[in-house]
Amino acid sequence: MRFAELAARWQDRPVLVVGDAVLDCWLHGTPTRMSREGPVPVVTLDTTREVGGGAAALAGALTALGARTTVVGATGDDDAGATLRSRVWDSGATDRLVVSVGRRTLTKRRLIAAGQVIARFDDGDTTPLGGTAAETLRQRLDESLAEAPEAVVVCDLGGGTLGSAVRALLAARRLDVRLLAVDALDLAPWAHLGPDLVTPTLDTVSGVVEGTNAAAVTAARGMLLRSTAAAVVSVALDADGAVVVSQDADTVHTSAAPGPRNRSAYVAGFVLAQLAGAPVAEAAATAQRCAAIRARDLALTTTQRAGLTIIPA
Repeated sequence: MRFAELAARWQDRPVLVVGDAVLDCWLHGTPTRMSREGPVPVVTLDTTREVGGGAAALAGALTALGARTTVVGATGDDDAGATLRSRVWDSGATDRLVVSVGRRTLTKRRLIAAGQVIARFDDGDTTPLGGTAAETLRQRLDESLAEAPEAVVVCDLGGGTLGSAVRALLAARRLDVRLLAVDALDLAPWAHLGPDLVTPTLDTVSGVVEGTNAAAVTAARGMLLRSTAAAVVSVALDADGAVVVSQDADTVHTSAAPGPRNRSAYVAGFVLAQLAGAPVAEAAATAQRCAAIRARDLALTTTQRAGLTIIPA
């Protein structure tokens, strides 16, 4: 099936994203000299870019590809939270983020000098969400599930948003969810839900895969499927593409296009391709193609998306 035909079949499909929303920041600057305080460059900041990360990035990618997306998560009542919510609104996703009073929004700031990342600063509370905020998030998730999304995508970065109450609710409604995808740093807490798709990085499954290449992932096929209880496991190998193993199909090794890759777009593309009825191999290839879409093409207007003018890099 051609990409355009497949993309036409997933347009306007309702998808729910739940999980850790992050504000991703890139601080670009020019190194001018070495610091007197230590062997580090002094960087004069030129530009700052702030975008949604984590669950917010997934929701944005799904929406940009044409899905009708809702995101449930939490932010703090700080400036970073306000910026993050504005980025979600700008993306076109339906915002059901809970504002937790006194909580610091998850933030990742990268300092880039002369094109190189020289430092990353992580901030925000990762303790389990509690009190009124936790109950409000559970209610919003319940309401969103009642709207019968065709797919639910879980984004678990260990940020404290997804507690036992959230997992219990998803378990209770599991039979109503046509496709459950989990993108998590730790897949173990989600195995009892029997996900249809999990998308770990190689680091995430290092305890199961004895090696760092496609052959090692392929050799660990059985263990990957058993430990995650998933129907499909897509292991990201960065520049080497991904290895996809499944219960019902042959192992697939996809190749990554040269240049930057958009992980959120990869997950979004895989989910939407499966919703559109693509077999595993075709869904994996579609996901890799979406991962190569340039950021500016993921910011397409609604009119452009309807015309399917999504252009791979």
